[in-house]
Amino acid sequence: MKTDTYTKAVLTVIAACLLWMCVMGSGAAIHAQQPPAADAPPFAGRIQPVVIVGTGTMTANGVVSINFVKRSGTQVTDPTLPVTLPYSADAPLPVRLPYSSASPLPAQLFYSSHAPLPVEITGIKPTLDWEPIRAKVEAADVRLTPGR
Repeated sequence: MKTDTYTKAVLTVIAACLLWMCVMGSGAAIHAQQPPAADAPPFAGRIQPVVIVGTGTMTANGVVSINFVKRSGTQVTDPTLPVTLPYSADAPLPVRLPYSSASPLPAQLFYSSHAPLPVEITGIKPTLDWEPIRAKVEAADVRLTPGR
């Protein structure tokens, strides 16, 4: 089988591109960080730590001002963030539920003659119009083991 000139040219271009990629990948590593300056902080050469604390301001042209406080004789950023709400004892936060005495919160008790509503009496306090409590005790089925 005879190969034509076009196929040879295309395969030559592909081989040249593969060779170029191999040569470019075998060079020295490139570092994206600039070398530290003489007056660099003690963390130079390592990853820059990012700590988001405190409060400050920034002007429209990008000038940042951070609030500092003194703790143990050194200045540190203030970790507290002052928060003010527009509510006070005179003007409290308005909270309303959509229920009223005319339209109360709907509630439903689920009980029937087969599953009655359990009620427990924890104490009795006699009042002026005291009437005795009458109770009818029904006999329970006899069981070999209590509670079963």
